[in-house]
Amino acid sequence: MQVPLSDFVSQCYTTASARVYDWKTRILYRSRFLHILTVLAVVFSAQLIRAQNKGINFPPNQGTSGDGAFLPGIYTYTYTNAQIAASNPTFNVMRIPINVATANDPASLQKIKGYVDQFAGQYAILVMFGTLQSGQTGHGNGFPNGLQAMGDAWGNVNAVFSSYPNVHYEIFNEPFGYAWSTLAEKQHYVSDMQAIISYGNLPLSKCILDGMGYAQMVNEVVEGGWNGDIAYHFYPNWIDPTKETPSQSNYSNLVQTTLANYSSRVWVTEFGANLSENNNCYDTYDPGTSAADQNINAFRGLDDALRALKAAGKGVKGAFAWHGWNNGDTYDYWLASNSNGACKIREIESHD
Repeated sequence: MQVPLSDFVSQCYTTASARVYDWKTRILYRSRFLHILTVLAVVFSAQLIRAQNKGINFPPNQGTSGDGAFLPGIYTYTYTNAQIAASNPTFNVMRIPINVATANDPASLQKIKGYVDQFAGQYAILVMFGTLQSGQTGHGNGFPNGLQAMGDAWGNVNAVFSSYPNVHYEIFNEPFGYAWSTLAEKQHYVSDMQAIISYGNLPLSKCILDGMGYAQMVNEVVEGGWNGDIAYHFYPNWIDPTKETPSQSNYSNLVQTTLANYSSRVWVTEFGANLSENNNCYDTYDPGTSAADQNINAFRGLDDALRALKAAGKGVKGAFAWHGWNNGDTYDYWLASNSNGACKIREIESHD
């Protein structure tokens, strides 16, 4: 049987004080035990934070890993609980995409709950994707499919996970449909997200808003009035090689500049690149600028940036590799031919 830390310390204090009759000594005992309790609480809290750092995305098992989550209808998840559990020695927290239809399906929510239950501490981020409408392709238009509808769907999710303290809600994935040139536009985005949160009656402590654009712009969300946690995404194409050299240092500077002001509130909920490049663990410096070099330099730059932020006391809250679906593409963490990039993922997540 597990005894809560506070109860354990209290029992120790009661036992010790019962043996001491001098009131001054009893006060000294109490002071010492309270100090021990404070120290242990800080240590345990730090351990919980560290346990959240190593994340993996489990996209729905449909279409491609890049576009499948935007397809209409209830998601197909074919992961078994055993497969999810087998990931836990490497990753401590999962991120699972959902859409409105899936959130409105009780059977799907129970399946997701089963996945979350496989990880020690039940650490997870659930993220709402938009759904392609008639005539749309790819990732759609970057807007929610109705604020009320999405809020109601989140309400269904919260009904299942409200009692899970380590499950967080990423309200809307990659809101690239919203403009961000003016303060009013930034406030518009934040206002829409707050409306979804309100419709779903969600606790703010569980909520994460994506950076603007493809979740690569963090400051704009804060400028729009959001005071909570923020999601940041990172991919090699964040640098256009026709405008800037895609070097390790430029990627590192990009990430550090973007995250430095608010990194303690940031979850890197997606980072990915081609994992199959011929560079062992992506550990060898690469001065090139080809597409392959760009994949290597992006990961090396991200690793460098997260190390630097952590060393400066500005570490992020966690990082999540895209992706953990063993579908055989070049972003597949489990594919044997992707072992070089997968090795770098482990290094990145040990340094965040």
